[in-house]
Amino acid sequence: MTEIITMAYQPKVLCSTAGMSENDWLAWRKTGIGGSEAGIILGSNPYRTKRELFYEKTGVEPVNERETSTLALRWGHALEETVAQEFSYKTGLRVYQMPEMYQHPIYPFMQGNIDRFIDFHDGTRGILECKTGNPNTKSKWNDNSLPFHYEVQVKHYMAIMNINIAYVACLFENNSDTMEIRKIERDVDFEREMIAAEMDFWNNYVMTNTPPPFTENPELCFETINKYVQAQLNKTPVVIEGFDEQLPRIAELRAKKKEFEDAVKAVQTEIDSLVLPLLDSMGNQTSATATVNGMKYDISYKPVPRTTINKDNLERLKNSI
Repeated sequence: MTEIITMAYQPKVLCSTAGMSENDWLAWRKTGIGGSEAGIILGSNPYRTKRELFYEKTGVEPVNERETSTLALRWGHALEETVAQEFSYKTGLRVYQMPEMYQHPIYPFMQGNIDRFIDFHDGTRGILECKTGNPNTKSKWNDNSLPFHYEVQVKHYMAIMNINIAYVACLFENNSDTMEIRKIERDVDFEREMIAAEMDFWNNYVMTNTPPPFTENPELCFETINKYVQAQLNKTPVVIEGFDEQLPRIAELRAKKKEFEDAVKAVQTEIDSLVLPLLDSMGNQTSATATVNGMKYDISYKPVPRTTINKDNLERLKNSI
């Protein structure tokens, strides 16, 4: 790989994003790899697979679009300026926006939109990535940690811009005390590995129109298949080959799974049979205590009322539809 870390290079401005429509912006994104996509290639993105990214870059349209809420994305974009200004207030650093899409001058498949730039007091420049997060995910930032796919995203931008310092600021609620700020320094060794992985994905899969193999969490891979593959009901099974090891192992594991499931059912049946006389002795009470050989046991249960519709109510329901 060409040595890029110690070179004095400047990023290329691919295009201006000022006033750009969303469709045009998405079209530009298909011409390269963006920062939020770098984590997909490195396998650190918990939501998407390389196969899905490949389909997007090669123009394959989904046939079963999964239902995802865009509210979080819209709010994240709307609050970007708020996050940036709060970061500036907390750090005393000037932040500003340049509405441009950038491209690496040596590896043109590396592209990025920078949320904000930072002017440091020593005259150098940094990057600010603005995030908003669900309070339920704040634990991922505990002990000064940072979700790895965010770190990969920012290091992708640092490589393009030839910048050594970046920050990620994430606001979790409408309270400045919930903001988490993380500093990222350029990592030469990691950057080489990241660029090599992106180059492999772009040159060996996208440019050759070769779907990359599934290597991620199986459930995530199943989602990609369901999203992009139109199932065809066929009476005659297709013949597939090359799975001499997988198929016997699948059959073995499914048999073992059934054994476990049967064992769980047997255990639950025994538990239920032992619990039944306890509940019967409690009458209409929902909690009780008992002591056996000096050991105290607390017993409680929550009755679940069964809802039924009688014939008259069913007729009224039909007539109201």
